[in-house]
Amino acid sequence: MEFRSAPFWIFCAAAVLVHHAVPPRWRWAWLLAASYALYGSFGLPILAVLVGLTASVYAVTLLMERADGSRRRRLLLVAAGVPLAALVGFKYLSLIGQALAAAARALAGTPAGTPAGTPINILVPIGISFYVFKLLSYAIDVYRRKLPAERHPGRFALYVAYFPQVLAGPIERAGDFLPQVRAAAPWNPQDTAAGVRLVAWGLFKKLVVADRLGLYVGEAFASPAYKSFHLVFAACFYYIQIYADFSGYSDISVGLSRMLGLRAPLNFNYPYLARSVGDFWTRWHITLSSWLRDYLFLPLAYAVTRRIPEDRLWGIRADAWTYAVGVLVTFTLAGLWHGAAWTFAAWGAVHGLYLLVSHATTRLRRRGARASGLRTRPRLHAAVQVGATFILVTAAWVLFRATSFENAWTYARYLQFKLPPAGCANLLFDLALVAVFLGLEWVQRNRPRLAVLDRMPVEVKAIGYALFVAVTLAFSVNAANPFIYFRF
Repeated sequence: MEFRSAPFWIFCAAAVLVHHAVPPRWRWAWLLAASYALYGSFGLPILAVLVGLTASVYAVTLLMERADGSRRRRLLLVAAGVPLAALVGFKYLSLIGQALAAAARALAGTPAGTPAGTPINILVPIGISFYVFKLLSYAIDVYRRKLPAERHPGRFALYVAYFPQVLAGPIERAGDFLPQVRAAAPWNPQDTAAGVRLVAWGLFKKLVVADRLGLYVGEAFASPAYKSFHLVFAACFYYIQIYADFSGYSDISVGLSRMLGLRAPLNFNYPYLARSVGDFWTRWHITLSSWLRDYLFLPLAYAVTRRIPEDRLWGIRADAWTYAVGVLVTFTLAGLWHGAAWTFAAWGAVHGLYLLVSHATTRLRRRGARASGLRTRPRLHAAVQVGATFILVTAAWVLFRATSFENAWTYARYLQFKLPPAGCANLLFDLALVAVFLGLEWVQRNRPRLAVLDRMPVEVKAIGYALFVAVTLAFSVNAANPFIYFRF
């Protein structure tokens, strides 16, 4: 079911209306039926995968809650291993096969350029990266006794398949979601109004900003030869495009949840204002970043710490080893989570290296800021930090967007500081669009200080919303572009 289509929005409207019409004790059943209906519209086999993984984790965690010692650990391996194996099998089997084939060719001395063979093509269930992470966090939380195993199979199934989140997140924790489903909050008109505004804003981000910038970006990456300085703008525009696309989906998801009386977690916090790469990851895809911290980085760091018997190893402090191994492994795997391609792994590794260099140069950068006088001029200091972070993150996005390492290298090779006249009209329009978008974001960010907006008459607000919808429809790109993160 395509999100641009009338049936999708009719489905969402019906889901909200019926949800508030049915008795509170049965709302979970309605939302579960709606969620399975939406997910099943993409194909019954992928719905069967979702249901099967949900049932297996539900059953094993019930057993695990009553177990202790080695049996509890074995049950965790099953509860986490089954969905993880499904994720690897569906998403990475072809990549693993290509890597093994390349290794075999290298060992056999096969000349370079020899055909790699037929790739393994498997239909990847949409959203599997997101709902598998939900299942994993739930199983680990039950194992750690941070969360009791959910006895109600229907509510647990709803947590996994909840339709505003199942396709591309946010990756909500069971401890936040399940209590809200049990409480079944009554209808609140303020929540509904806030949800409608979020959905409208998300659609504007996707249809007007992301899809229109995508035309310029797509052309630059498809044939970067001789585009020179257009490639710099295209890389910057891709940063804005993927932010508008994914945060737009998140706004729609959170808005639908608000209309259903549920509070979903914040997933973006103006990442282009980050003052360091570490700060970027506290603002970008927040639910994934926090998931990686809690369930991958921290356990890995503790494991490395236990295996270094002394304060130093090869002259390097143990805590430095812990941080380096944890960051590089976590971010390389985070890159692979986004897609079964080595360019994604390289993108994640680059961010890991950014963080290592940032950590190692903290004192040096502080001394430099003091020596240059930036510490006494905080606004200028912040602007320099934001600009440097934007450049670093934008450079890494080239790897993320490129279709291959060759494509990324070609893109970088043709970067020059001259601007060909071809394409300048589109560039000027897109620059104006980005300026308008960032201006609207500034209003959103500073809304608590703009009390005059809340004091406007209802009639003025209605006219403003109508104009906003008209502009969204007028400037939206007429192309069936799915959300970028639907691929992951």
